[in-house]
Amino acid sequence: MNNIEVGAFEAKTHFSQLLREVEKGSLVHVTRRGKPVAVISPEVIDDRQRSLDSLSRIAARRTVLSSREKLTTRDVLNFRNHGRK
Repeated sequence: MNNIEVGAFEAKTHFSQLLREVEKGSLVHVTRRGKPVAVISPEVIDDRQRSLDSLSRIAARRTVLSSREKLTTRDVLNFRNHGRK
C-alpha cells in the first residue's frame, strides 16, 4: 500500500487522480500548510448500516431491561456510541 501526501490545493486540483490511487489501495494524507487535516482511504464506512445496528442493539437491550429498570439518557447515548471511533 502506498502512502501519498498532498496539500489541500493539490488534492482539490487532482482529486480524480487521487481517487484512482485510493481505489488501488493507497492512502492519501491531505495537509494544509504542512499540517495533516484528512486521510482518504479505500475503507468505506456505511454510517446508515452502523446506525441501524446501533438502534437494533438499543431495542434489544431495552426489551431486556424494560422488566427490570428504565433506560437512562446516558444508557441510550452509550449504546449509540458503541463502536464509534
